[in-house]
Amino acid sequence: MTDGDELARILASLVPAEGEPAADVRAIRARVDLLVDLLVARGALTEGHRRLLAKVGVGAAATEAKKVRLRVYVDKYTVPSSDVDCEARMHLCHGRCCWPSIELTTQDLEEGKLRWTIDEPYLLRKDADGRCTYQDRGTGGCNAYQHRPATCRIYDCRQDNRVWLDFEKRIPAPMPEGLGPLNVPEGAPRST
Repeated sequence: MTDGDELARILASLVPAEGEPAADVRAIRARVDLLVDLLVARGALTEGHRRLLAKVGVGAAATEAKKVRLRVYVDKYTVPSSDVDCEARMHLCHGRCCWPSIELTTQDLEEGKLRWTIDEPYLLRKDADGRCTYQDRGTGGCNAYQHRPATCRIYDCRQDNRVWLDFEKRIPAPMPEGLGPLNVPEGAPRST
């Protein structure tokens, strides 16, 4: 087999068969990576080309259509709130409840009091540190407490193993990777 034959075979394998499901995109990406490796090894492309292609791939992934996520609740002001004393535990848990993605409801959108992520509608906005934009970084409290989403109102961290190894004994779970602790002194008042 000549180099041209091998290249033609690889190029042909990049074209998905008719009816091939979109889920096979990973396989196609792997084939493209193989082709790039082959072309770099033969000197047809350089490592600079490989980096450029990687950047283009990241940009393409970022432009893929985002799924619109909207939570359905009745009236957020009537849902029962958790009775966890957050102020007494904030210095231990560092407000990890403000880290997961929170889907807003139609009520939240109509009120217009909460910001959401533009490229992931309608998730409650997060800042660069991965935490909710409304979490006070000094106290760990919520600066939108009165208007917080229903998901935040009903959330109870007691059984959440991302937050506590043992709630009763006040033993927090390890901090999630990429999430730093807040500098919250014991007994710091919660924001409102």
